[in-house]
Amino acid sequence: MSDEPITPPAPKLTRHDQDQDMANHITAACQALTVAQSDAELAPLLAARGYDATKLAQGLALQQAAQNAFTARQQAIAQRKQATAASEQAEANARQAYADFRQTARSIFKDDAARAALELSGVVSRDLQIFITTARASYDAALATPDYLAELTQYGYPQATIQSALALLHTLVTMDDAQESAKSAATRATALRDQALDTLDEWLSQFRGIAQVATRGRPDLAKKIQF
Repeated sequence: MSDEPITPPAPKLTRHDQDQDMANHITAACQALTVAQSDAELAPLLAARGYDATKLAQGLALQQAAQNAFTARQQAIAQRKQATAASEQAEANARQAYADFRQTARSIFKDDAARAALELSGVVSRDLQIFITTARASYDAALATPDYLAELTQYGYPQATIQSALALLHTLVTMDDAQESAKSAATRATALRDQALDTLDEWLSQFRGIAQVATRGRPDLAKKIQF
C-alpha cells in the first residue's frame, strides 16, 4: 500500500464564484492594457513588437465588449429570476383559487355526470399545462351551465368570482410565457458572454507571449502587465 498522501480534489466553484472570477479577469485585462498603452517606458517596447496604440486599442475594444456582454448576461439572469418568481407566485395563486373552487364543487355535486362535466374526478395534475387546461374547463363548464352556476352561487361562487378565477389562469399563462422568454434570453446572453470572453482571451494569449519577449530583461515593466 502506498504511503503517499492523497490530495483531495479541488472544491468546485459556485456559479457566483465563477462569475466573480470572470469579472476580475475582465477588469484585470482593462488595467493591464491601459498601463501598456500609457506607460512611458513600456509603450515603446510593445510598439516595437507590433503592439502600438492602435493595436492595444483593439484589445481594449475586445475587453469592453466582454465587459458589456458580462453585464448584459448578469441583467438577463436577474430578469429571469424575477420572471420565475412572478410565475411561481401566479401559479400558487391560480392553484389555490382552483383548489378552493374544486373543494366547494365536490362538496356540492355528488353525481358522476356533474363531476365529470366540472372536471372534479381524480387529482389535480402537477403539470402546469394540464392544470391550466383542467381548471379552465371546470370554470367554463360552471359558467356555461345555469344549474351548476346557481348552486355554486349559493356557496360563494357567483359568475364574477369564477371569472376572477379564470383571470388568474390568464395571468399565469402570461407569467409563464414571460418566464420562458426570460430563460431563453438568459441562455442567449450567456452564450454571447462566453463568446466575447473567448475572443478576448485569444487576443490576450498572443499579447502575453509578445509582451514577454518585449519586456525580457525588464521584470519591473513585465510585472505591470501581468494578470
